[in-house]
Amino acid sequence: MISIQIEPADNGLLKLLFDDNVNGGGEEYTTRTVYDFEGIVGKQNQVKFLKELVLDLGLVTGNELESNCLRINTEWGTQYTPNDTELKNKIVILAKELKRLQSMLKK
Repeated sequence: MISIQIEPADNGLLKLLFDDNVNGGGEEYTTRTVYDFEGIVGKQNQVKFLKELVLDLGLVTGNELESNCLRINTEWGTQYTPNDTELKNKIVILAKELKRLQSMLKK
């Protein structure tokens, strides 16, 4: 059986994973992972933590062939004011997505 223990740390979280039956062989396996939530990569580490937790728990989040697929990512806050470069990059990404969706209509 797999057990997951999450402990707070000064700047993030510590995740302990215990498996008392690795590959059905009865061996024990323990892993410790530290997630630093401060600094430039803080949000990226939060996303990484959540993705790995979902994987550790064996949750089914869907795949690219399904109509509903759970995605864990970051995006702008509703009150955030992006700069010109960020806006241009976002417009390029959205234009590509719009083009992809329009090509699906033509088929």
